[in-house]
Amino acid sequence: MKWLLLILTILIVVLLLLVFTKIRVHFDYKRVHKNDIIHIKASAWYGLFHYTFKVPVIKKDDDSVAIVVKKEKGMKEETKKEGLDKITPEDLRDGLADMKTLLQHIVNFHRVIRHFLGKVQVIEFAWHSMVGTKNAAHTGVLTGGCWALKGSIIGILTTYLNFKIMPSYSITPDFQRKQANTSISCILQFRIGQAMVTGIKLLRYWKGGKVKFKSKKLAKLSGDSNKQSF
Repeated sequence: MKWLLLILTILIVVLLLLVFTKIRVHFDYKRVHKNDIIHIKASAWYGLFHYTFKVPVIKKDDDSVAIVVKKEKGMKEETKKEGLDKITPEDLRDGLADMKTLLQHIVNFHRVIRHFLGKVQVIEFAWHSMVGTKNAAHTGVLTGGCWALKGSIIGILTTYLNFKIMPSYSITPDFQRKQANTSISCILQFRIGQAMVTGIKLLRYWKGGKVKFKSKKLAKLSGDSNKQSF
């Protein structure tokens, strides 16, 4: 009986630690000379546990309308492997269709997600860009449009997320060259317990039973490689 109580106590303590553990997500995106680099790092307990996902290059496939993604797999340098993925217009279409399906099968989806996003803390946010068209007048108009667009996007983000600092963003015009470079760096933080509660709510509000997904990844996740319903 004592061993049972000890095991139960340990499980409760571990569960409480897990619920109150904060996850910190570092997101970095850079676009330089038509090359896109994405770097995402999730860490907990001051970096004691961490996972890094890096997409070194994203570019258009010269032989088709697909987007080629070069990515590294593995957490350690000696175990990293490179691979190439292609994202086709069909993949994007299927992904949007699956998102619509999820929205149709989860009651109050928007309210549940918005409540979770309100718990997500933004402790660092920087978005800086440089644009140019070789024409001074066109560059000025483009710069003004980019300022308006960035202001609108950041306004939406501040509505949904809990910003702990003021966002830092800028547009630098280049009147000599044609370019469109940008970099986004942000750090998000939330508790695992908050994510768990959100997941439970999404399952609670699920309706309709079986769902037919179109994208390969969701079909594979559900154990149906042929995109059948589950």
